[in-house]
Amino acid sequence: MFPQNYLTFPFYIPRICSLWTNWPEYLFNYLLRRNRPAEYRTRTGFRLIDGRGTLAGTLAEVFVRREYGSLERFRTIVDIGANMGSFAVYAAQSRPDARIFCYEPEQQNFRLLKQNIQINRLEGRVSVFHCAVASHNGRRQLAVGESPVNSFHIFSDDVGHQMVDCTTLRNILADQGLEAIDLLKINCEGAEYEILEGCSENDFKRIANIRLEYHKLDAHGRNGEFLSRWLKARGYRIERFTRRPNETGFIWATRTTPAVSDPQVPVA
Repeated sequence: MFPQNYLTFPFYIPRICSLWTNWPEYLFNYLLRRNRPAEYRTRTGFRLIDGRGTLAGTLAEVFVRREYGSLERFRTIVDIGANMGSFAVYAAQSRPDARIFCYEPEQQNFRLLKQNIQINRLEGRVSVFHCAVASHNGRRQLAVGESPVNSFHIFSDDVGHQMVDCTTLRNILADQGLEAIDLLKINCEGAEYEILEGCSENDFKRIANIRLEYHKLDAHGRNGEFLSRWLKARGYRIERFTRRPNETGFIWATRTTPAVSDPQVPVA
């Protein structure tokens, strides 16, 4: 089965060739969905180990189609749903002095995330945490399917399950001593709603930009249009809204006033 965007994919082939030294292997694995372990090497010297054979689509999303855009202006980045580290490596490559905090609950993905951070010698700039981000602390059952489809909210008939530890975005701000977050990246298969709803007004004042993949769920208010309106009501301007045929898509939201480091300081 070809990827759902195969009609536009030929336009990206020059970019693919400029990105990967082993671009023929990448093209075959992505277009044919071969699901075989591989290592992809960028022309800038970074490496990404795909131990599950499922990373090619995520790399297309992050590196090829650039669904999260340019990251050069973001110095403090929180990556929720880090998977095997594609976005973290992309962010580290985009801004060499960035500090990146990665959260990934699934066991094998987390092992590969750590490996990809280590082989690229990014331990000093990228911190990894083996937990999910949710609305509350505690332990929950995560449905585990074909990576990266691991979710609290989206299920299929053939999934397994893992018990995972959960933290909250508010705890991340406190535990990591983050005065402000330049970019909050979220891709967590439906948990984006509860994560954001668990934030206070003061939490949002400390988050300058949000770029996320949204997922339509079978519940009221669990779709991209509603989430865009909800973010606008909390002081954000929607810079980009995209929709895919399967009713997922991306939202880029930027605060209409600058993020502040002290939550007690009112935003003008």
